[in-house]
Amino acid sequence: MKPVYNKTPLKLAEQLQHLTEKGLSIADSEHAGRVLRRVGLYRLKGYLLPYKTDQGYRGGVTFAEIEHLMSLDDALRLHILSAMPLVEVGIRQAITQYMLETYGLHWYASPTLFAEPSEYFDHQVFLAKALDEFGHMPDLFVGHYREKYNETVPPPVWMVAETMTLGSWSKLFEAFAQREDRNRVAQTLGLNGKTLTSWLHALTIVRNICAHHSRLYDRTFGTMAVADNRRIRSRLIQASFAEADKDALRLAPRLYAVHRLTQALDPGSTWTADLKILLHSRSPELLSRIGLRSGWHTQPEWEPAQPAPTA
Repeated sequence: MKPVYNKTPLKLAEQLQHLTEKGLSIADSEHAGRVLRRVGLYRLKGYLLPYKTDQGYRGGVTFAEIEHLMSLDDALRLHILSAMPLVEVGIRQAITQYMLETYGLHWYASPTLFAEPSEYFDHQVFLAKALDEFGHMPDLFVGHYREKYNETVPPPVWMVAETMTLGSWSKLFEAFAQREDRNRVAQTLGLNGKTLTSWLHALTIVRNICAHHSRLYDRTFGTMAVADNRRIRSRLIQASFAEADKDALRLAPRLYAVHRLTQALDPGSTWTADLKILLHSRSPELLSRIGLRSGWHTQPEWEPAQPAPTA
């Protein structure tokens, strides 16, 4: 039987003493106490994991360095979130536009367009939830629709789309019965369907981590498709991504996905240029913790992409 966690909580002064005894150098205890009061010991120790040894923490590590890592992590989260309006709305529109042109206004309500029910996605459950959420939206357009139109027929997709999260779109997209539909949507973003499916899953996780202010730095994720062709994948692994991250488990491949999507949706986006500024002059060790290697920003894969076709 597993033991019950019953460690005694530490007061702030005791937390500082604990960190010091473990080998963390704290030059300004008063300032460190304010930081701990604001973020908590457990959160701060997450940034200390790379420096942990059997005896405590690696010699020479300072509280100021760890605070700097937390600030960088804050900036990374905010920068990723700054891309989400463009990415989420753009992907939603890419899926919606192709599918309504191909299958009509109510394609999302047609079970024949989706795979058989599974543990991962059940169209009947999805539709019931989507319509329920639509009915409870306080927006004026919902009230107008319900007053004017027959509610026995589902509303047009562009209305229901306003209630759906990136995670919902990710599951819906993967559940398309026809692979051709996924590929045709992805082509409008300069990708193939398999890669876009993988990226939607990966970015849903990253987006939620950012929205809940969790740690990105030194985090390991699940596997994802690195790129949509072998040549680009090979170049990224050889010149942009950290040598130890051959399975694309760090943040860097997700940053590349955001780069590609923001460029496809808005070639004038400065998101990638701003990312390069944010990570400029960071140490090789720090970059490796997010899955990048020195010189990544000079590689052609991170340059502005050609606009996606409008036809």
